[in-house]
Amino acid sequence: MRRANYRFYAAIFVFILALGITTAAILKQSPEKALKKKVSYKKQEIIRKASSNKEELSPKTKSVLISAVGDVMFDRRVKAAVVANGANWPFSKVTSFLKADLTIVNLESPLAEKGTPTKGKDVVFKGTPKGINSLKYAGIDIVALANNHALDFGLGSLNQTRALLKKAGIRFSGAGANKQEAYKPAIAKVGDLKVGFLSFSDVIPFNSFPTSKLPGIAPARDPAKVASKIKSLSKKAHIVIVAFHWGKEYEDYPTGKQKELATTSIDAGADLVLGHHPHVTQGIAEYKNRLIIYSLGNFVFDHFKVRTGESIILRVELNSKGEYKSARIWPVIITYSGQPYVVKGSEAKRVLERFKAISGKFSKLLVDDKESFLINNKSLMAN
Repeated sequence: MRRANYRFYAAIFVFILALGITTAAILKQSPEKALKKKVSYKKQEIIRKASSNKEELSPKTKSVLISAVGDVMFDRRVKAAVVANGANWPFSKVTSFLKADLTIVNLESPLAEKGTPTKGKDVVFKGTPKGINSLKYAGIDIVALANNHALDFGLGSLNQTRALLKKAGIRFSGAGANKQEAYKPAIAKVGDLKVGFLSFSDVIPFNSFPTSKLPGIAPARDPAKVASKIKSLSKKAHIVIVAFHWGKEYEDYPTGKQKELATTSIDAGADLVLGHHPHVTQGIAEYKNRLIIYSLGNFVFDHFKVRTGESIILRVELNSKGEYKSARIWPVIITYSGQPYVVKGSEAKRVLERFKAISGKFSKLLVDDKESFLINNKSLMAN
């Protein structure tokens, strides 16, 4: 019995001795060293997280090529020509110039079979639904719907237009059955690079302001509201493009409101600002190394004047930071029935010279390349 007790106490003694030796070894390490280890572990964890986020924000796709044109309308003589010549007719002479990662147009007419025209409007458009096949043939990827003709034939025609676009895989922004739909951006992916698009109109018929329950188009009346939508989109997309239906018809130069909205948009995060509505081309401008095209003019649109039959195709390549790698403007003439084609020689010179003159102090951005303009400015272009 005594031997058993002896063994028990001996075991306890050995355990206490071992515990003391271990504790002494631990205490030899300074508090500062222990703290550094903890900080080091935390730092490594933070670096791992930051590295992970950076990979998510830095797409492997390095750039995106964008083509943009102005007003596309499928009514009047254009509708008659499509019926007579087929859906490919409107864009058949310009498809090679439109081909890009993303091609953007302003859809100036609803595409619908039925509808009641809006009372009190002198000019209303209702394009043939066959226009959707024209857009598909041309490779159109995104359309702006915020304009003064989106609701010419009521909500039914707008809904049919949106349904046709969705079925065709063409993204859109700027009009909807309520305020939420009207302000909703379009987001397209080129590889793993996200391009966001918003469409607003500063030209709004009395019955086209959206509410939580009523249809309408996204208004540009409040620059602060526009800026908030752009800021929100810039958190979701690598590149942000904003289109405005604005200005005065047949005026060569932008208004003060156009300039305000353009600079406000870029301050909020827009990388490219596109304009339409004047039915003539207006100039180009640069702000904080970002481009503004105040009006792209008509494109697929029947017309009655020489000036409204002159247009351009804008082609720009942007990197994942929204910086410009290349940019070019091609001159266009539109036939009486509304078919655009790229011009050369004296016609190209006339269109380009007018555009350069209107661009004023920003004409230095435009480098004459005989039959087109290169937009070549060292401060604008990314390395």
